[in-house]
Amino acid sequence: MVQTVAGEVSIEVGQVLLDGPGGIAVTMTPAAAAETGRRLLAAADRIATQSAG
Repeated sequence: MVQTVAGEVSIEVGQVLLDGPGGIAVTMTPAAAAETGRRLLAAADRIATQSAG
């Protein structure tokens, strides 16, 4: 299912928590969260570029 609502992010005991729609919950190290964020932004940028062109 495609989500249209962004997840909520919080920090707990040195870990990054992502709570998404539909009960999705992910706990990541700071390094994994940073890399995931970079990958998400890169993918969103590619789609925006494709849609504009």
